[in-house]
Amino acid sequence: MKNNVAKISFISLFISCLLTFNAFADDRKLPRPPIESTNSLAINWGILSLTPQQKEKMRLMNIDFQKISIKLKADIDLKQIEIEKLLISPHSNSEQIRKIMKDKLVLESKLRMEALENFLQKKALLTTDQLAKLPTAVNSR
Repeated sequence: MKNNVAKISFISLFISCLLTFNAFADDRKLPRPPIESTNSLAINWGILSLTPQQKEKMRLMNIDFQKISIKLKADIDLKQIEIEKLLISPHSNSEQIRKIMKDKLVLESKLRMEALENFLQKKALLTTDQLAKLPTAVNSR
């Protein structure tokens, strides 16, 4: 009887932890700098009448950002898998789970900072007239 109560308690705790962590996993929907990716602000760069040189520089910036972003997102996903694996392990160490969660949060922070830097680098390429039009280009797709 005690064993069944313990199992039910453990299962309830496990499910609540998974729901909590899944809620954190959806935090990718939090506000971010306007970058070209899912769940972020979209910028219609065409409204800004970019020069061919600006377009090429931004294209190269996008490629560089995508390389960084893909790696960081994969590392974040791997940390999430580690956390979930430890949560269901009968002999997991709470401190180890906390450490992995902190590592995951550091990676998420790096991703957001990279997104910010990518946007700021693009913004630095804009002329005064283009900067004045930037607010109308955000979310105008």
